[in-house]
Amino acid sequence: MAISLEGVAPYRKMATTCRTRPVSTKRIIWPKLDPVEVEPGKYRVTLLRTDLVESAARLWRLGYPELYGSPHEFLLDPGEYSRWVALWDRWESDAHDKVYCMAVLEDVTTGEVVSGSVLTKYEKNLQVEFSLVTTLPGFRRKNLTAQLRAFVRKVAAGTGAEYFTTFCETWHDITQQWCLKGGWKVAGIFPGNFVRWNGDDQEYRGCTVHFYRFARGAEDFVTRPEEWHLAPAVEKVWRVMWEVNQGL
Repeated sequence: MAISLEGVAPYRKMATTCRTRPVSTKRIIWPKLDPVEVEPGKYRVTLLRTDLVESAARLWRLGYPELYGSPHEFLLDPGEYSRWVALWDRWESDAHDKVYCMAVLEDVTTGEVVSGSVLTKYEKNLQVEFSLVTTLPGFRRKNLTAQLRAFVRKVAAGTGAEYFTTFCETWHDITQQWCLKGGWKVAGIFPGNFVRWNGDDQEYRGCTVHFYRFARGAEDFVTRPEEWHLAPAVEKVWRVMWEVNQGL
C-alpha cells in the first residue's frame, strides 16, 4: 500500500545549498566475491560459508568477547548466523535478505577462521557500515589482515551504497589509525554508545569513535552549513571537527 503525503510538508524546506533528486526504490545487495589466496595453500580471504560458522563464532568469542550483552551478541552464537548473516552457499537469497555480511581470513590447512570483518546494510539509506573486525589473539600483529580489509572494502563498494560509516572502540586506537589514514572523516565520539562485557558478570557502556565517507557523488546531495540551524555550542563542535577533517 502506497503512502500518501498529500497535504503535508517538511518542517523546514531544506536543500537550498545542494542538489535534490526524485525519491526512488533503494536496494543494497551483497556482491558475491570469489575467495582470494593470501598465502597460497596457507590462508585465503572468503565470504562466510556454512561450514565455517562454528569457527567464526569461536573467533568472535575469543577475539571480541566484549560483544556479550550487546546488539552484536549474535556473532558469539553459531546458532544465530543463519538468521542474520549472508552465507556463501545460500547467496542467491541471502545477498538480498540478510542485514549482515561477513568476510573471513581462513587457515586453509586447519579450516580455522583466524580473522573476520562484518558489514551492516541500512538499505533505505543507501548506507553500509563497516561494523566490526577482530583477529584471534595468537594471530594479531602478523600482517595478515591487510588482504581481509581490502576484500571487505571491495564488497562494500560493490553494494552500490553511497554513504559509508564505521566506528572504533576508544580502547583500540589501531583501528582509529586505519580510518584516519584511509580517508575517513571524523563524525564524533559517542559516549556510552554500546553495552560492553568487562569480564566475569560485569558490563559497562563503552564509548566509540565514529567516521564517515561518501561515494558515487553523494556529496552533491548533502546540505551545506550555510543552511543549517545549529545551537551555539553545537556550532563550536562542528567548527573544530571541520578543521580536523580538512587536515585528513
